[in-house]
Amino acid sequence: MNAEYVYGQDLLIAYLDLCGTKYAYSELELGQQIKRISLVVRRVLECLDNAFGESKNSLYVHMYADSLVIAEKEKKIIENSTDKFLKLMLDIQYGILIDSETLAHRVEVDNPTIEPPFMPVLSRALIKRGEYYGIITSEFQNDIDNLFSNFSLVGGDSIVNMDDTLQGLPMGTYINNSIISELHIGKDRFVDVDGGQLKFIKPPEGFDFLRSMFSTDVNNRPEDIDVWCRRLIESTEDNAYFKSKIIPWLDAIQGRRDLIARRVHLKRVHLKRVH
Repeated sequence: MNAEYVYGQDLLIAYLDLCGTKYAYSELELGQQIKRISLVVRRVLECLDNAFGESKNSLYVHMYADSLVIAEKEKKIIENSTDKFLKLMLDIQYGILIDSETLAHRVEVDNPTIEPPFMPVLSRALIKRGEYYGIITSEFQNDIDNLFSNFSLVGGDSIVNMDDTLQGLPMGTYINNSIISELHIGKDRFVDVDGGQLKFIKPPEGFDFLRSMFSTDVNNRPEDIDVWCRRLIESTEDNAYFKSKIIPWLDAIQGRRDLIARRVHLKRVHLKRVH
């Protein structure tokens, strides 16, 4: 077996955590769960290619359970990678939200509908420097049918810290204040976060143009992002929980919110499906 390691005290790390995973595990059928995670993996790989191209070989990418961890292993280019990490996380987060509509849509010419149970894939991302180690292994044989193991091991104090830091926050891409100076974006894209350690980063202007023009609601094109998000909220079985995660993001990216608050845990009500 081949094994490759990365470790360090001050590596650039991006951490993305999917929201609503416990709901997905308990409420969605196995086939739906597989489709959900498959679209996430596809979007991650696509965004890695778009953001890094051939230089993605300088990264370590680990996905386990409901989390994605990406670390820049080339220390000499870390300071010049923060902008790319930010673009990557914003693109992944928005992309999987759009893609997740396909999990529930039955598109007809004049009547696009969403059939429950439906939980769009929301996520929270954080970028910071910190302690990290990762191990990637591969079997010597090339035939995937003969593989019986799949190890993706990560650790370090930063992973625990980043997970704890995101608890209670809504959907969004966040960056630790200690590395804000490494970004080359306008200050109008920053939103303060409760606690003072982070900044919420807005997507660039015009990011929603294509989704709006080619909305799945064919009778409402271009579809305003407020209308789209309201349609998603109304289509879920878990309105209160979903709304608490997406509305602060929606308000912040449109300049209607100047502080992201950390919410106490909202207990979700699970509705029993009728088979």
